[in-house]
Amino acid sequence: MQKLIKRILSSKYLLFLAIVSTLVISYLSLSDISSLPKLEVQFEDKWYHLVAYFALNSVWLLAISSYKSRFARFDALLSVGIIGFGIVIEVFQELITDYRVFDFYDIIANSTGVIVSYLTYQLLKKRILENINTN
Repeated sequence: MQKLIKRILSSKYLLFLAIVSTLVISYLSLSDISSLPKLEVQFEDKWYHLVAYFALNSVWLLAISSYKSRFARFDALLSVGIIGFGIVIEVFQELITDYRVFDFYDIIANSTGVIVSYLTYQLLKKRILENINTN
């Protein structure tokens, strides 16, 4: 399992995965998803937002981790940028679609996902970087 984790973390495909994840979240955020199956969980939509932005921020942090050794604060800037991305998507939902609406609570869920991802990454960063560098 540890070998697999090392391979994933040192993979050059992580940046590609981060870009694709961003595009998928953009597409899903701006399309009509009312026909997708429902989980029947309280605050289901907010959980989707939290998980999606946790994953998005995590994959970006992992993708840039081997490129940014000189920029100590880049993790925080990247995470703030992803929060900004979530806000822009919410505004676009209101402005360019007639089936989606701006929801402040979606922004809170997105931001919570990013913050939890950032804090998790900070707790595990030393191990992550060791795994990348020992390959």
